[in-house]
Amino acid sequence: MRKVDGVPRILLVSLGSIGQRHLRNTRQLLPESRIAVLRHYTKSTELPDLADEIFTSIDQAKSFNPDIVIISSPAAAHVFDARVFMEQGCHVFIEKPLSANLEDVHILQNEAKNTSIFSMVGYVLRFHPALNFINRYLQEGHLGDVWTSTVQVGQYLPDWRPSADYRKGVSGQKALGGGALLELSHEIDYSTWIFGFPESLYCSSSRVSHLEIDVEDNAHVIFEYPDSRRVVIQMDFLQRTPRMNFFIVGSEGTLEADLINESITLYQPNDNVGKPLDFLKSKDGNEIYLRQFDYFFHKTIDSKHYTPVFKETASVEDKDIATIASSADILNIVELSKNSNDQGKRLPFKRVTG
Repeated sequence: MRKVDGVPRILLVSLGSIGQRHLRNTRQLLPESRIAVLRHYTKSTELPDLADEIFTSIDQAKSFNPDIVIISSPAAAHVFDARVFMEQGCHVFIEKPLSANLEDVHILQNEAKNTSIFSMVGYVLRFHPALNFINRYLQEGHLGDVWTSTVQVGQYLPDWRPSADYRKGVSGQKALGGGALLELSHEIDYSTWIFGFPESLYCSSSRVSHLEIDVEDNAHVIFEYPDSRRVVIQMDFLQRTPRMNFFIVGSEGTLEADLINESITLYQPNDNVGKPLDFLKSKDGNEIYLRQFDYFFHKTIDSKHYTPVFKETASVEDKDIATIASSADILNIVELSKNSNDQGKRLPFKRVTG
């Protein structure tokens, strides 16, 4: 894999709320880098704080000759934007979800497979300290046989970004790749990361609120495994108090995790109170995003020009990262879930990557 040798030239595509976070984090981790922003959707020419250049067309951005491209455009545009710069030989980070549909993803997979560039998808919860602790805890067998798990995530959509009109955002618009299933697919991704891909699934989703959106505001997905294990994933745009909870029932006890407050409690036989488990916690809500980029830059920039900030970065394994291939499978699960809801029945799952 080719690594950037010299001062990195970074291009950020689009600058919504997540794009702004990526710009701040890139400048923090790479203070000497040359950073440009491409805004070919809004055509804004105002130079953002922390950026060195701004472009309003693909051709302008290509002439910048970026080494690394960070794509935060609407999901429906991810594949197009990624292909443009992958063909130019740039390392590419694509914000989740990989796309709004599976139609063009296969082409992107083939290009990623047949090139020396590094690509990665922004399922940032794979860098969450609690989830990494839980993943190791289960692999080491401390909970015995895992039987069932429940994943819950929810927050009232208008509260996500109070300064913006939720009706104009990506999350509430089908054409831009919105809906609870796609927007909250972090939970689908980390469930497959920890438990593997299911044999079949069943989904029930709907719009039950008065939110002015044209997508589902809640979804319940059940993963079914050959050994009768079940993982239930509840996602919604409805809860007035944000929730990110994770329950795992095993033969030796039950784990209860609160990912927002970063707490894990172990309940064992004859213990109704529970035992808090100690693990490395984040300093703030932005740290997992910094860890994600710390890994991405570690993989793409020569060690003479980039030293990881977090000591855990160098030990992260490639199998624990969201790739274009694994993210295509997540997109497949989302589409299969919608089909399951429409047909009112369980459907078999087969990985699109074989």
